[in-house]
Amino acid sequence: MSDEENVAEAEPETTESVPVLDEDRDELMKDMTLEERQEALKRSRWNVFLYLGLAALMFGFALFPFPFTAEPVGNSYEQDLGFVWGAPLDGEDFTDVPIEIEVTATNPPANPDARIAVYLINSDDCTSNDILELKRDARVDPSHDNQFQLSSNVPIVDEVVTFEFNVDGGGQCLFAEYVDKDDTSDILIGGMDIDGSMWPNQIWAGIFAILFLSLSGFAFIGAQKHGAGVKALTEPGKKSTEEEVLEQTAGPSGPPPSKGPSGPPQAGPSGPPETSGPAGPPEPHMPEAASDEPTFEPADNGYFFRKMADGSYDQTVFVQAEDGSYVPYEE
Repeated sequence: MSDEENVAEAEPETTESVPVLDEDRDELMKDMTLEERQEALKRSRWNVFLYLGLAALMFGFALFPFPFTAEPVGNSYEQDLGFVWGAPLDGEDFTDVPIEIEVTATNPPANPDARIAVYLINSDDCTSNDILELKRDARVDPSHDNQFQLSSNVPIVDEVVTFEFNVDGGGQCLFAEYVDKDDTSDILIGGMDIDGSMWPNQIWAGIFAILFLSLSGFAFIGAQKHGAGVKALTEPGKKSTEEEVLEQTAGPSGPPPSKGPSGPPQAGPSGPPETSGPAGPPEPHMPEAASDEPTFEPADNGYFFRKMADGSYDQTVFVQAEDGSYVPYEE
């Protein structure tokens, strides 16, 4: 076999392997049969509900709080929060994990200078010897890794004080104590209850929720296109609701055929055509009119057309009132 024949045989294979471009998809949709369009419409609708369900699930994960408490250890209350799931980005940013701590003063000290102090220390070992030094540094110079907050008022029995933190992902250690406001290293004796919540999934679950919500929007647009195609094939002559409303509001250009002719009555060479008699009320006596005034000529069903002095006809349909005058017909 020659080289020219080999090239000729290879060309069709290259043409068939060319992928379909995005701009050709509309043309492919036009060539789809009714069954194919109905199947595509069903898939698109299922995709809408699927992605909406996944988006709702991800939003639920993002907004679901993980609760925790703290137990007394000596004069302090401590809790190892373990590894807090979050983006490992140092410093304060939008990826931080929010933590809310509610401290109820069940048995506060009688010292009028007493305050509630809460620490959040970024450490993988909450019992190490470095914790005391980290707490001291947090009191003197708080940082994003070693955070310290102090209540502003004297604790009252059963009063709930809320502390809010934003921390980086990683190990977190919680400490809560009664301290003297003038010497925060002086731990006072007292009792408290601690209830906390954190939202470690709000970043990654929120990103997935927005992604699935966007996919549901694209699936909805596809369902609209397939639905329009199915309607065009199943009901090709049916007008839309908007078109029907426009036709009803616009109305015909002249009076309806059943209520009179759309133009002047057909007249013979010398005058109006002879009629066998009106189908409605009896024809009234036509008063004599001056030559320069319009006259009213009867039509079927008791309606009248006004003939002008120049021989033209007014397109308005008239009826005769009880007093013998002619008034425009109103529906």
